[in-house]
Amino acid sequence: MICPKCGAENPEGVLFCEECDWRMDLAYKGEKMAVNSVYFGIGSALLGIVSLVTVLFDLSIVALVTGALGMFLSGYTQTFIRIIGLEGGAKKKIMIMATVGILTAVVGFIVGFSQLLM
Repeated sequence: MICPKCGAENPEGVLFCEECDWRMDLAYKGEKMAVNSVYFGIGSALLGIVSLVTVLFDLSIVALVTGALGMFLSGYTQTFIRIIGLEGGAKKKIMIMATVGILTAVVGFIVGFSQLLM
């Protein structure tokens, strides 16, 4: 079997490529996936920032929801980038956006939760 991602020859019946760990039954659409990862990175950073801003206006429920969504999307973005094998400057920029997203989302979530308890 030929891997759809890297083109390596694999034994018949394997589920994952022995070279790149790509799932053999999935088609590889690297360019489209890379574009989606940019949107995921921007979305995670925005959700984290919104979570922090809503804390400033004492909107603890909104901070909790946007913080939770931001944490989820940031983690998903970082995993997604590793799965598609994105490399170079684009990977670094998206990882920075996802890291900003997760850090701000965690802070917004924790502060929003503490405001809710008070």
